[in-house]
Amino acid sequence: MRFYGIPSEDRVLEIIELIREGEWVFEEKGKKEILEAEQVRERLRSIVEEVKSWKISNKHIPSATTFFFVHEPSEPKAFKIYDLSSLGCSNSLVPPRWKVYRKELSL
Repeated sequence: MRFYGIPSEDRVLEIIELIREGEWVFEEKGKKEILEAEQVRERLRSIVEEVKSWKISNKHIPSATTFFFVHEPSEPKAFKIYDLSSLGCSNSLVPPRWKVYRKELSL
């Protein structure tokens, strides 16, 4: 499954609004929770606010730093969201802090 980086939190919010239905898996640090579409939109909005606060409080983080990745922005079915521990000089990302995906998918 291919994921696309979303460097703007405003664009992330637009994509979140495209979530309309279905059961979603919200995964954080290995803990999984099943959520309805409205619940997952609320959680994702909360994470967007958290990422915005990281960028404000850590001036060394460029504003276009990408923390959000989505499978198919026009019809989102899965997200991977990384945190500050993902920044650095590595050539690969650490596992995402959050995974959010439709229940029928497996990530």
